[in-house]
Amino acid sequence: MGKKYGLSGAFVLLCALLLCCESISLLAALLLAVAIHEGGHMGAIWLCGGQVERLVLGLGGMDIRYRCIRDTYGKDAFIALMGPGMNLLSCGAGAFLAKWLPWEGIYLFCGCSALLGCFNLLPALPLDGGVFLRAMLLRRGELEWSDRVLTASSLAVGVLLLCAGAVLFVSSGGNCTLLVCAGAVLGRLVRNYFTPGRKSFIV
Repeated sequence: MGKKYGLSGAFVLLCALLLCCESISLLAALLLAVAIHEGGHMGAIWLCGGQVERLVLGLGGMDIRYRCIRDTYGKDAFIALMGPGMNLLSCGAGAFLAKWLPWEGIYLFCGCSALLGCFNLLPALPLDGGVFLRAMLLRRGELEWSDRVLTASSLAVGVLLLCAGAVLFVSSGGNCTLLVCAGAVLGRLVRNYFTPGRKSFIV
């Protein structure tokens, strides 16, 4: 199967909204943080001897489908953690070098990197933390138990994000960032667990 690359409509819309709000510095910082995050995943896939089959940049990050010569759950866990890990590393490096760098948006970049890295470590699919948790659970070889744990974890994270998003929306007068994140987590749960014919959330 040939490689497929693309941009989702939601990501293009987000960039357009940021430009309309004249948040060019924020857009540049966000895109750089996303590029470093996905670069971490791509580098990890390369280190594991993998091959990218599909790559689409969307609202919640990049959807990467890959295949390794010898697929193992350890490789999946490593690949999942490299994205947030690179964000946190670049955040620390940016904060340390800020006084020598001429770019005024360096602190925006550090903030975007820290938020992107920490958020993706939440134990819920489709986030990297959920992918890592799935890999660790499946190493035990108990599919039914792993499915229950990951479903409960994703549901709990989704509900917490939904509640926090509602509070943020009301208190800020319209900030729907967390509501969108909650929708991504709960939407994945609905699609994968309640789709007719699918018996498991994690396969």
